[in-house]
Amino acid sequence: MNKKSQESFDLSGRGVLSGFLSGQPAVQKRAEDTATELIAIGKIVKSPLQPRQFFAQASIDSLTKAFKAHGFRGALNVRPLAHGTYELVAGERRWRAAQQAQLETVRCIVDTYTDEEALEFALMENLQREDLSKLEETEGILHFIEVKLGIAREQAISIVRTEGHSDKASRSDVAPSEEMKEIEALLSLFNIGLQTFRTKNLRTLSLPDDLKAAHLEQGLSYSSALELSKLKNDDERQVLLTEALKEGLSVRDIKSQVQNVLAERDSSSNHKNTNLVKRFDKMAKQVKNQGNAIKTGKAKRIEKLLSELESLLSED
Repeated sequence: MNKKSQESFDLSGRGVLSGFLSGQPAVQKRAEDTATELIAIGKIVKSPLQPRQFFAQASIDSLTKAFKAHGFRGALNVRPLAHGTYELVAGERRWRAAQQAQLETVRCIVDTYTDEEALEFALMENLQREDLSKLEETEGILHFIEVKLGIAREQAISIVRTEGHSDKASRSDVAPSEEMKEIEALLSLFNIGLQTFRTKNLRTLSLPDDLKAAHLEQGLSYSSALELSKLKNDDERQVLLTEALKEGLSVRDIKSQVQNVLAERDSSSNHKNTNLVKRFDKMAKQVKNQGNAIKTGKAKRIEKLLSELESLLSED
């Protein structure tokens, strides 16, 4: 990204990213000290490259109230499109609040970005926010890998899960592929280690849909979502998820309740198995007592059932 883009990133209020891509330190300035333009809000359109999927309405409402009282603050980063319109690169929360406050114009920093630069800029801006969900972070990085490196999303996931395994990564006799090297270098730009991305970030992709929604939209933490995902029964998980959100349960509380549910299930399963063994013992005694009195036809059926049972029990 060029120097102008780096300066714009600092103006978004998220701080300096040392050695960002070019290795050159970014220049810190205030939006008021840099060339900005007042642009009609109706001429600014949302970017399809925005990595953030959910914006808390309460946060937007709070910002709307501030804009109504004091006017627009900060600056949006935009890139010019055809016919005098602009595409939002960074600052969607402020843009939404300005729309909600019915402002006519907003202060903007206008710069040219390729799709790759726009996505990179937006992702960097969002990763500086503490409330960015782990799922959004993961999806944003996978999208960036696809745009910047030309590695398809599913291929990137497969590479990280196989080549990025700690056992293989630590072996000197196993050389990583060029794609793996590129992915690891890209992750380092965001201060994310390969093992962290493999063991933590990618796990968000396999979360049940109800946990993904709660994680994105209702503030359910990543750690809490992982604990709840241990409950494979949808009804059991939904009950505890509802309670966790309503009562604001901590990760420790959720973990304890999940363990209780699983322990009860194991106890119930063990009880059923005990009853099953008793039934087998009873039937075995009946067969033994009847002995030669069992008719040929019935004996063949019993033998067939025993063969099926032996086959079933031998399965993993």
